Amino acid sequence: MADHAWLRGLFPPIPTAFDATGGLLAPPPGWLPFLAHAGVDGVVALGSNGEAMQLTETERQTWIRAVKRALPDSLHLIVGTGADSTRATIERTKAAADEGAEAALVVTPFYYRKQLTAEALRGHYAAVAEASPIPILIYNIPPHTGYDLGTDWIVTIALESEIAGIKESSGDLSRLPELRARLGPDFVLLTGSGEKFLDALELGADGSIAALANLAPATMVAIQEAFSEPDLEEGSRLQRRIAPLGEALSRSYGVPGMKAGVRLLGYDHGEPRAPLPGLTGGEVSSLRSLLQDAQLLPHAIAT
Repeated sequence: MADHAWLRGLFPPIPTAFDATGGLLAPPPGWLPFLAHAGVDGVVALGSNGEAMQLTETERQTWIRAVKRALPDSLHLIVGTGADSTRATIERTKAAADEGAEAALVVTPFYYRKQLTAEALRGHYAAVAEASPIPILIYNIPPHTGYDLGTDWIVTIALESEIAGIKESSGDLSRLPELRARLGPDFVLLTGSGEKFLDALELGADGSIAALANLAPATMVAIQEAFSEPDLEEGSRLQRRIAPLGEALSRSYGVPGMKAGVRLLGYDHGEPRAPLPGLTGGEVSSLRSLLQDAQLLPHAIAT
């Protein structure tokens, strides 16, 4: 297996910027440098938090190009390229690589999920990985796809395909030790649970692609550093500070909350694209309080 060590880190799944009419904009000035200064390893464009499903194919390429153009040299670029057909996923992945993507996050196909067997998915990921010029990460996110790969299916797909790793967003951290044991040390395990980042690291995760990393990037970097030192007491203290915010994002606020949150930090990406609604005034007020409690307002004191 090729060395994908650079994928063992923290990658905020950045929001896509829209104007008041829903038109695509470039990343807000200072946004990507803010993340770089916090010490993250890279970003994910066109993930769930990037409203990937809301963009046309032309817009996808435009956004990837805009992010790559604005990306500080210290940051790697992962791009979401999954589609419901293998052919479309391959085309998206090659197109993303042409624009500078260094890895692809490929969500599980879901529209015909009743007929999607482990063997069908193994064939899908094997074909994508074989055709792709960049490493492939499986993206397991049951809340959006409607089904969970589960440990056995993940192992089957990964061991029989040239897959670099997985973003595991089922919320079931208990499966991480088994995945680590069965897939070995070279397979990259990334968690989507920012509010339980330290727990995930202790159970075998290598890093995270979590919405919370957009709002608390420096704090999450500090948690990973505390785990490595190790200083688990410090890591736990930091995790407790940001966990309520992360839980609110995961359980209720979602993409609208994440976009409202980065606006409160000074980086306006606009409202979500219709039909996804923005937060109400009361929700924004509650979100502001969560950010204050997490010591993220102003963002300069994020650690």
